[in-house]
Amino acid sequence: MSEVNFNSRAFTYVDSALVQKSASEVLLNLLSIKPGEDVLDIGCGPGHITKKIAHITEGTVMGIDISQGMIEQAVSSNQEFTNLTYSVMDAENFELPVNFDVIVCNSAFQWFQKPEQSLTCCFNTLKQGGRIGVQAPATSLYCPNFVAAIEKISLHPSTREIFKYFKSPWLFFESKEEYEQLFRSCGFDIMYSELRDESNLFSVEQAYKIYQSGAENGYLNQSFYTVTLTDDYINSFRELVKEALKEQSDDSGMIDLKFKRIYIIAKKQGVLKSREC
Repeated sequence: MSEVNFNSRAFTYVDSALVQKSASEVLLNLLSIKPGEDVLDIGCGPGHITKKIAHITEGTVMGIDISQGMIEQAVSSNQEFTNLTYSVMDAENFELPVNFDVIVCNSAFQWFQKPEQSLTCCFNTLKQGGRIGVQAPATSLYCPNFVAAIEKISLHPSTREIFKYFKSPWLFFESKEEYEQLFRSCGFDIMYSELRDESNLFSVEQAYKIYQSGAENGYLNQSFYTVTLTDDYINSFRELVKEALKEQSDDSGMIDLKFKRIYIIAKKQGVLKSREC
């Protein structure tokens, strides 16, 4: 069985993560990073957003990710910035010797199983008055198109038995108020929050690549099943997803791909007590 996770996607992620890149532009605009600010990019993947940040500021820029493959790809593609470094690090348990003005977390927060612990680490890593910006898919209907495809998986004779043993790895809240409360409980003041409905037209092939860049790393990851995945299951799963996306396309072969996304900008105020990351 071929392994399905972010390590295996390191070389293709930049080309297929279309919606993550467009959402990152919204997030960076909301953060308004200033020249000279020090910035930490959490869940940086292969570093394409981190390099964009290094274009904005001459301050220290660092990208961290739990995936060794993603960091290796980020390091190998960084030939131009002397202020930019990368490191393999767990966002739920990290400590750095320097503090940052800004933390960016783009399309990664949904993977955090211990969000309070992650935000505590972020709080401790920010300078006083520093800010954190998070963008992530949100709610159980994070992408109605993908949810409909997975419903097909759960019912089809070739996949339904093994799919019963899938346990979702994602953190989804159903309202922006729940996200706000989480950040406040970790010591942050909310500067901005919005739960947005976003949609864009993509070809079936593009929509499938977008699915593979994110969602498939959960749905076909052995770590999130209590039974062993087989190549037949993985192949059938993929074909059914392609079929479902094709069924959603219009006469011109385009899909209106919809996402619900949370955008939060929060500021560190005061000192967080009695917590360790």
